[in-house]
Amino acid sequence: MHAFVKRMVGAAALLAGASVMASAVASSIPMVDIEARVSYETRQVMSSGVTRVDTWQERLVRRGNQVWTERILAPVAHAGHAHETVAEHAGHRHFNAETSARWLTLKPDGQVEVRFVDRENRIVVSVPRAEFGTVGFDGRFDGAASIVPLAVAQTMVLRAGGSKEGQWLTDHSQGWSHKVLWSLTRQLAMRVESSRDDGSVQRRVTVQLLPASPAKPAPWSQLADYTPKQYDDFMD
Repeated sequence: MHAFVKRMVGAAALLAGASVMASAVASSIPMVDIEARVSYETRQVMSSGVTRVDTWQERLVRRGNQVWTERILAPVAHAGHAHETVAEHAGHRHFNAETSARWLTLKPDGQVEVRFVDRENRIVVSVPRAEFGTVGFDGRFDGAASIVPLAVAQTMVLRAGGSKEGQWLTDHSQGWSHKVLWSLTRQLAMRVESSRDDGSVQRRVTVQLLPASPAKPAPWSQLADYTPKQYDDFMD
């Protein structure tokens, strides 16, 4: 879950039991399989007066109790990594959690199994719960599966209007305003807009659905020849 969604989760803890809730957000509807391209954009006004803009995209695959997210890398990113010498690359005893695919499995007991898939080195790295924070995972499967956790969406205020994609939900707390376009049928945030009250930071998430077919192999079903590793294998 990304930083501004985490901020929304924190705000939801304060809003639990609020008198106005998004009644259109139901928990009884099962999650359908999803394949999507998720675009992220952050605009931040720096103290120097310069506006910094960060953009990136990820592939999202959600099937049953498994969620796969993978950064979509531009060719120039691959080229930059290729400029390392063989000696430099061999000396690296780590994997990059940002550029490796993240594979989550929700177990029957509610625990989340976290693995990262390094395509370049063809390894699958299992991460213990104690290291979730180190690799940027907050432990919430629902946040990864729905962009915004259902429990958070249920605390937000339902606004009139909306679109064929869903209903707009809003929240204002702790100096931030949040808007979420929530799809009830998909149990998925189709759009998230967040901004600080002083205008210094604006963040946006946009979900573009892609054709999903049960016949299409899931990315985690194509790892038979990958080498399993433990996170501790990369500790200094």
